[in-house]
Amino acid sequence: MPSMPSIPPRSSQPSRPPSQPPPPHEPELPQASRLTRFGSAVGVALVASVLASGPAAMRVTSSLEARGIWPGLAAATLVPMIVSVLTLRQARVGLRAFSLGDGRKRTWSLFLWVGFVFFTLLAFGALLRATTHHHALAGATFAILTGVAAIVLVPISLRLGSIAARWQTENRRVLLAAFVVALLAGALGIMLVLARILPGGASGATPAVSANLVDVLAFAMAALLASRPEFEARRTLALFGPPVAAALFIFGVRYLAASPTIGTTVEQRAPAFGPAVSILAAPDRGQESGSTGRAQQR
Repeated sequence: MPSMPSIPPRSSQPSRPPSQPPPPHEPELPQASRLTRFGSAVGVALVASVLASGPAAMRVTSSLEARGIWPGLAAATLVPMIVSVLTLRQARVGLRAFSLGDGRKRTWSLFLWVGFVFFTLLAFGALLRATTHHHALAGATFAILTGVAAIVLVPISLRLGSIAARWQTENRRVLLAAFVVALLAGALGIMLVLARILPGGASGATPAVSANLVDVLAFAMAALLASRPEFEARRTLALFGPPVAAALFIFGVRYLAASPTIGTTVEQRAPAFGPAVSILAAPDRGQESGSTGRAQQR
């Protein structure tokens, strides 16, 4: 009697059509201890502080009595940068929980949309302030234009964010790096153009406004880049970052304390760094003035 052919058991898992590509998955980064993560945050914040204080250092260095101010400004930026990096790292964890499996696309799209809207607001505000003398009409026009621009920029940001996320998933680092460099170059070009336009007589702004704009944007971009998750498990940053940061901080504070008039120069040419430089340059000045005032009252 002929034997019946055996039927292979049916798999319990549904088969995926051959035309459908496998779902992309994000590579898991190596886990690091809390000490390593904190040390890497200090190390990468050190580099970000040096980069963020560069524009202000170039402006302040033009003064003859402020040569070599860059380490002092970097020291004044170090502690806020460390706090920003740690905060942004935790914010990334929260955003990843609400990303619904497409975190890279949503993150790229969000940052691109915020950047596009921010520079659109700056451009519209400078243009309306320079060409419109009726404040109520300028305010209404600004509100309408910015609302329309915010809506129009959503699909553009989503499209560019999906492209950048796909390049990051496919490890196309050259294209991704060129894309980031193009964005940073465009942002720098817009900042330089606005820095030339804003101090004009028609705009009514002062050079301090342009200086604050450049310094705040430099700090924000440096903090965002420094908070990338790729830097969390870098043992080299965790090992050499804290001692180098401590040495830079001590050297910068001593330089600021040794220059009694440096605070006035920084407040004139880099107002965003003025409070921190004043605190680091003369930490005991407030106590001395307070004791002098009490002595005069007596």
